[in-house]
Amino acid sequence: MIDILLINPQPVVMKDLFAENLMYANPPLGLGYLASAARNAGYSVDLIDVGIDKLTISGIIHRIIEVDAQIVGISSFIANHGNGLKIAHEIKKQFGSQVKVMMGGPQASFVYEEVLKQGDVDIVSIFEGEQTIVELLNCIKTGGDLKKIAGIAFVNEEGEVIKTERRLPIQDLDTIDFPAWDLFKIDKYQEPGIVLTGRGCPYKCIFCSAGAIAGGRYRMRSVKNVVDEIEMLYKTYGIKKIFIADDTFTASEKHCIEICREIRNRNLDIAWQAEARANTVTDLVAAEMAKAGCHHVQIGAESGDNEILKKIGKNVTTDTIERAVRIFLKHGITVVCSFILGHPDDTAETCEKTIRFGKYLKTISGGYTSCKFAILTPLPGTPVYERKDDLGIKLLTENWDNYTFFDTVMETKNLNRRQLQNLYMKAWATYAS
Repeated sequence: MIDILLINPQPVVMKDLFAENLMYANPPLGLGYLASAARNAGYSVDLIDVGIDKLTISGIIHRIIEVDAQIVGISSFIANHGNGLKIAHEIKKQFGSQVKVMMGGPQASFVYEEVLKQGDVDIVSIFEGEQTIVELLNCIKTGGDLKKIAGIAFVNEEGEVIKTERRLPIQDLDTIDFPAWDLFKIDKYQEPGIVLTGRGCPYKCIFCSAGAIAGGRYRMRSVKNVVDEIEMLYKTYGIKKIFIADDTFTASEKHCIEICREIRNRNLDIAWQAEARANTVTDLVAAEMAKAGCHHVQIGAESGDNEILKKIGKNVTTDTIERAVRIFLKHGITVVCSFILGHPDDTAETCEKTIRFGKYLKTISGGYTSCKFAILTPLPGTPVYERKDDLGIKLLTENWDNYTFFDTVMETKNLNRRQLQNLYMKAWATYAS
C-alpha cells in the first residue's frame, strides 16, 4: 500500500508538439519536494508524471488500484489545471470517499473555492506545501481536525468552504531536503536538470503572481546547499545541463556570484541557464556566470515602451534592457528576451514599439539574441487579475483551459480581442522576417 500518490497532469491545450514537449523538458520539481517531505515523515510515496508516463485516465485509475493509494495529490498550474480536475473527477467517480483527493499548486491555491465547489477535491493545499503535506498525512491517518492545519481549504460537513490561517513561507530553505529524484524517470526528460536556488521574487510586476505566492521576498538556499544538489545531479545521475528555475536568479548579486564561484571550486563541468532581470545585470555578474558554465539567460523585457515599463512595475527602461543584453553577449552568453503584448495601458502604437524593439535586439546581436512574444493573460493572484476592473481589463472567459498566453482571453480599454490577436501575429511575423 502507498500512503500518497502524487500526480502531475498533462497540459490541457497545446497547439503543437514542440510546445507540449517544452512542458515536459524538466521533472515536476514541486512534487519532488513534496515526495521527499512525506518520505522523511515515514510515509510511502509514488509519483506519476502523466505526459512522461503516457497514462490515460484509465491508466491512472489502474495505478491507484495497483499501489492501493489511500490519498492522491494533484499538481495544479494554469496549463494543467483543467486536466487535474478531470483526473480528480474520475478518481471520485471510481473510489468515492475511499480515496482522499488533494490539490495544490499556484492555480488551485488562488481559486480554491472554485475547486472545492466542484465536489471532486477534498482538500486544497495553499502555496508552499512541504510542511502542509506532512501535517495533512498525519491528520488523515489519525482522524484529526483539519481546522488545526494552516495553509489549507476544505469543505466541512455543512457544505461550507473553510480556509484555515495562512501558513507562513518556510524561512530556512536548507531545512527542506532535495527533491525525491529517484521517483523521476530521468532519461525521459529533454532537460532533466532543474534546480531552485531560492524561492520568490522581490519585484512587483503587475502581470506576475510570484509576489502573492511568496510574500514579496526572495528567500535563498545557502550556497553549499545549492551546489551540493548540483553536484549530486552531476555525479549520481550524470546530468551536465542545469536550468536554474528561480524567478530571478540575479536578484541577489552576492548569492549569484558565490554560487558561480562554488561551481568552479568543485570543478563541475556543467552548462546551465537561468532567468535574469535587466537592472540586476552587471559586468561582474555576467563574467562570473559565464566562467561557471552559464551559456544562456532569459530576460523579461516585457515592453519596448518606457512608460509602459514603468506602469507595469518593471521599473527598467529599454536602455537598461539593451545594456543587459550587450553585457551578456560580451561574455558569450546568449539571450532570449520575452515580451508581452496587451498590458493595461498598451495601445496599438506602444505594441508596435515593442515589436520594433524586439526586432532591434535581434539585429544588434548578430543572431545571438532571440525574442518571444505572448499576449497578456491575467492569472489569478496577479494584480492584473485582482485589479482588472480598475485597470480597464475585461475578461472574455474564465475557462482556464483557454489561458494559453497565445490566445486572447481579455480586452483592454485600448485594444479589443481582434487587435490583440493581430498584433501578436504581426509580432512573430515581423520578428521572423
